[in-house]
Amino acid sequence: MAVKPTFLTYTPSDSPDVQGYFLYMEEAPNAVSGESQYWDIGNQSPEIDGKVKYDITQLEGMTTKDGIYNLGLSAYDEVGNESSMIFINDVPLDFIAPNPPADGEIIRG
Repeated sequence: MAVKPTFLTYTPSDSPDVQGYFLYMEEAPNAVSGESQYWDIGNQSPEIDGKVKYDITQLEGMTTKDGIYNLGLSAYDEVGNESSMIFINDVPLDFIAPNPPADGEIIRG
C-alpha cells in the first residue's frame, strides 16, 4: 500500500538570494543539529497562502518507521551560506498501515 503524503509547510525566507532549503531530521527525543540526516529540498514556489507545501514522503531515504520526530529547516544561498534553523519538534509520523482484520465470515440467519 502506498504511503499517504505527509506535508511540511513553511513560510519561505524573505532573503532574495535564497537558492534552497535543507530539511534535517532526528528521531525524538534526539535534538536536530547540523550533523543530523538531511535532504536538500530545493526552492519550491509558495502556494496562494504564501506558504510552501512539500511532501516529505517523496524524499529519497526518508524513514518509513512510525514514530515521533524532530525536524529542522534552514535556507542556503548560492555560495553555500546556511541560515540558522527553525525547529519543528515532536512531529508524529505514521507511515505504516494497520494490520488487516484477522478473519471474516458470513452467517446466514
